[in-house]
Amino acid sequence: MWADRGYDSASLEEALIVREIEPHISKRRRAGEPIPEGMRGKEVWSGKKRSVKTRDPQARHRWPVERTNAWMKSKRRIATRRDRKADTYLAFLHLAMILILARLF
Repeated sequence: MWADRGYDSASLEEALIVREIEPHISKRRRAGEPIPEGMRGKEVWSGKKRSVKTRDPQARHRWPVERTNAWMKSKRRIATRRDRKADTYLAFLHLAMILILARLF
């Protein structure tokens, strides 16, 4: 499972391992930790504080999934869930995925 830095916790990794899922979670850089060698940092201002942002090396693995989720949310009926029954919502999820795949091929 690929996840971004927001899911970086030991308890979550342990829960995934118990379920026999291999976690690939980006590690959060704590304040004061040095930037890993070979990784470039970019200085940004956040209010009055200055910090160094680094690029996430695992983002390229998550990008296809996040792109597809964004395409699914572009369908208005899926973005705002108004359906009371889960079966109806699932049917529209399938329909949206069919439309996305038909557009790709």
